[in-house]
Amino acid sequence: MSSTRYAKLLIDSADSLAETRTAQDAWDAAVKICRRIGAKDVNCGAIMRDSRELAWLRSSMDPRWLRAYHQARFYEVDAILDACKAGTPQQFVDVPRHFSAARTSRRRDMFGCLLDFEYRYILAQTWITGETERTVVLSCEDDPKDLYGRGTERAFRAISAMLSLAILPPGDEMAQDWACGSPWSRLSAKERDVLSYLAHGMEVHEIAERFVITEEQARRRLLSACRTLGVAAPEQALSLAMARGVLSL
Repeated sequence: MSSTRYAKLLIDSADSLAETRTAQDAWDAAVKICRRIGAKDVNCGAIMRDSRELAWLRSSMDPRWLRAYHQARFYEVDAILDACKAGTPQQFVDVPRHFSAARTSRRRDMFGCLLDFEYRYILAQTWITGETERTVVLSCEDDPKDLYGRGTERAFRAISAMLSLAILPPGDEMAQDWACGSPWSRLSAKERDVLSYLAHGMEVHEIAERFVITEEQARRRLLSACRTLGVAAPEQALSLAMARGVLSL
């Protein structure tokens, strides 16, 4: 890949992202950038660095694939997702090869479903962003090594670094179908408020005073937020809610 072509790719991508004003604008720009460099679709997901659980996921993949993935519970046998949760994401996946080598029928079904939608190659790159590890994943019909020749890996690393910072979590707009088995109930207004006060450093008794309730009632609201988000402690609930973009601080 020539230095001129590489520089133009970076400049054009940075300009596209700089023109965005909202989270949806940034996501739409990211999808266009990935398709411009040859990807069929793109996913971006975040894994909590402490619990290794999925925090959020955005995807431009065919809704029929997403529906099939959810209904068949492919997230239970998804080696790509498992690798991300383990902190050892696979940077390149040859789907036809994995389909042929699959040791279980369910995993073979998952890779077969990818092939049905012409997702033949997966290219991924992970970056640490705050309390999460964000992975940008390109789903390609053609071998991504042909996108930029010997410079493909370098080009994708640079672009994915930009995208990992530009793509914002979906907040309460997350579709349940994309939750990959992770709890994704929406926080109530009271649960959001109590976590917001916790984020500002308030103690339980101070939160109780702000709500004009007892300390026991304040603790119950914190525990309710924990149950909603499927975590054990208020600190985890706060971290996950902030990672998902559902708190306004």
